Amino acid sequence: MPLDLWWIITYVVAPAIDSINITLVQLQARSLLITQQETLVQNLISMIIATFDIEVDDADGEDALDDGTYVQQDSLRIPIMAIVNHIENQRLFSHDCYKRLEEGEQQDVIKHIAMYAMALVVGLKSVKAERDNNNRASKRNVPLVLPAQLVKLRHGAFLKELLDPFHIHISSSWSEISVEQIEVKHHELLKLYASDIVLCGIIDKQNDMTTFNDAWDYVLGQFEHLRLFCGELAIVLVNTTSVESDFSVLK
Repeated sequence: MPLDLWWIITYVVAPAIDSINITLVQLQARSLLITQQETLVQNLISMIIATFDIEVDDADGEDALDDGTYVQQDSLRIPIMAIVNHIENQRLFSHDCYKRLEEGEQQDVIKHIAMYAMALVVGLKSVKAERDNNNRASKRNVPLVLPAQLVKLRHGAFLKELLDPFHIHISSSWSEISVEQIEVKHHELLKLYASDIVLCGIIDKQNDMTTFNDAWDYVLGQFEHLRLFCGELAIVLVNTTSVESDFSVLK
């Protein structure tokens, strides 16, 4: 039979694993943008941090089990009592298993759980949806392609971060006049967002998880050049879960 320590860890990590499984399913949505993938991962990190009461300590310290207060790993730490409370908040069986352990075994199980939780956070923070040509995490920021994201970009930032880096790519299939219209339409979007109460209200109702088509349909077709340009960015930077799903279908 599994030991009490095994049962305690199993019960305690189960909520985190459930949340991870839910996120993995959400990440496989075909309409998901890369920026939305990042949002889902960040939400998962926040959930794990809240579940295990993980704190950030800028000052590196030794393992806090020495003073009976924290378990620490680099800049992350978890109060020991937070882990104890988390164990006791699970099923009564988990609580009873913990009470049966010797003091040294209780310290061991607390450290195992804390190190597991902090390793999850560190690992998830290293996840980056966009890859470079060598399949390493890309250093380039994911482009913003939704109206609610574009209205937060000053026009100069739009040119520097979106239009200029992809100018050569779109020039191969767009006329120079059409490329100029992208800049014009972004400028118009900013002006209308600041002055048109109706448009402002429509865009403000969107969130980071609004689908691409819904987000642009809501602005009533006033910015087709801008929409097409952003659609090109979303297509060029294809989301990897869609590709994996395609291979699964072919298989």
